[in-house]
Amino acid sequence: MALALGPVSLTAQVTSGFGPITVLNNTFLSAPGNPELQHNIPQLSVSLGAETLTADFQEFFERTGGLQRWGFPTSEVHVEETGTLTQYYQRGVVDFHRRPDLGDIYVLERRLTWDYFGGGQGGSPDLGAEQGTVNNNTGEQLGPWNHKVSNFSVGGVRTGFLDFFHAFGGVQAFGFPKTEARRDTNAPGTVHIPAATPEFIRQYFQAAVMEHHPQNPEAPVQLRLLGDDLRDQKYPARAWANFGAFRAAVALTAGQAFTPSVIDFTPPSPSPTATAAATPSPASPTALEPLRATGEVIVVGTTDGGVLLYDGANWRQLDKDRSVLTTNRVQAVLVDRDGQIWAGTDAGLFRFNRNGDGAVFDQASTNNGIGSGNVSSLAGRQVGDVLWMSHPRQGASRFDGHTWERVRSDNTQLPNSDVRQVRAVTGTEGGLSFATANGAALYDEDANTWFFYNTDTSAIASNDITTVEADADGALWFGTGNAGVSRTLNPLAWDHFATGDGLASNNVRDILVASDGTVWIATAGGVSWFRNNELSTANVVNAGLPSNSARALAEDSQGHIWVATDGGVGRFDGSTWTAFTTVQGLPTNSASSIAAGVVVTS
Repeated sequence: MALALGPVSLTAQVTSGFGPITVLNNTFLSAPGNPELQHNIPQLSVSLGAETLTADFQEFFERTGGLQRWGFPTSEVHVEETGTLTQYYQRGVVDFHRRPDLGDIYVLERRLTWDYFGGGQGGSPDLGAEQGTVNNNTGEQLGPWNHKVSNFSVGGVRTGFLDFFHAFGGVQAFGFPKTEARRDTNAPGTVHIPAATPEFIRQYFQAAVMEHHPQNPEAPVQLRLLGDDLRDQKYPARAWANFGAFRAAVALTAGQAFTPSVIDFTPPSPSPTATAAATPSPASPTALEPLRATGEVIVVGTTDGGVLLYDGANWRQLDKDRSVLTTNRVQAVLVDRDGQIWAGTDAGLFRFNRNGDGAVFDQASTNNGIGSGNVSSLAGRQVGDVLWMSHPRQGASRFDGHTWERVRSDNTQLPNSDVRQVRAVTGTEGGLSFATANGAALYDEDANTWFFYNTDTSAIASNDITTVEADADGALWFGTGNAGVSRTLNPLAWDHFATGDGLASNNVRDILVASDGTVWIATAGGVSWFRNNELSTANVVNAGLPSNSARALAEDSQGHIWVATDGGVGRFDGSTWTAFTTVQGLPTNSASSIAAGVVVTS
């Protein structure tokens, strides 16, 4: 059912409720690389009957943490409720409104954005305040639930949450804590975000969610984009884009009159038919329209929704209800030269086509030939008939279509059985790279020879290797989990790139050499690329990436770069980044892996 947007959905039910408004001062912010994020943060003189009040959004923004706390504004100051001025930011929402509980005075304060997702506000489920967890470290107990804000988690991990809390506005910016700082399990009965990646240390506040990213020493504390989340919840299917308040603005000047946009929007209720189709029973999943019969498809593995396919117009889901998958946790995807999709999961290896039909390869079905049912990366079959896969702590496996071989540190020269990634080395026929917890190994399968890179035998920055790639000149690029990137063309000459050189984060997840020679680097802090001996970076703030936690990269036939993140999928067309999230039709935002290719229909 199409939404009725724009002027059709405007009514006269909401008015501003204010008299003349004048701009006293203003800050105009423009996000680099994102023309949509150009908005004012004004100081306003507001007439209300016989009163003249000051709505100082500018001062509040600066006093409570600025860009680091709020991100860029995503709207102008506008009216959603009569007598209230509102502004949306990437990480929160600020309201100038009347407080009857304080004697009907007007205050400027943060909206309790988390409570609109887990606190019972706006029809959300009320997850309450988490009980039964105690933080015995030093800190400050705050609020009615007596939770502590500390620089240490319940388990003793240094997070810096208390320092961050005080530096960026305290209770005025974040509200009171509703949990302790503890490792998220997403278990029933806990306060959590269902779509968020588990195992991160998080602390939930009324107006924010703090998350610990130790791999990013420059910004170890990060905030969830709750402002964007709330905007998308209130105005689904990008309905907000139809209102002028959310469009790019021009700078306001002191002394000019200001007339806030008035938005009265109620999402149309879906028809009974649409409701039934949107909530199928597990035994009878929604029938999917077929993708285009031919053409390239972007294949996305997710941690909770199986495999997603994108044909340039529509997204389709192949999960355990719609395909041969027996699990929805997909950790690696590959499109082979025959147009088959391969998916590595936590329950084995799967091969299927666009319709989801295919075959299952697990430890039972291969007579224990596969090294592990936990498949974390895939390589091969673009240039040969051999498929390689890696297994956490269980080495790698080789499958030639008929027989299986295991590769571990106890039966080969592999330096460590904790293999993070196996990859066919660009420009070679039989070359493979293994990224392990004890350095990297290059293997020439045809000659059966090994080459090793670790801190004992080379100038590589770390033995904690996550990915290896070769560029067009033959230089090897090594991504690490804690020390950025090392590059070598000559074993005696090495270059290193870390956050101090412009790399988005020292925690590198994937490296891609694009067809134009650009080296792309997916990190825990965004996406960086190396071109003309310079590093550039795209992230949520400067480019509109769906999340800074980039996990995997791919290039399509048009030269577009795709990135899988824990907040959705990003695409770079050479000049502009586009984000694909649940708002644009993805069943889930938790993307783990990505590939491009022409996939067979049957």
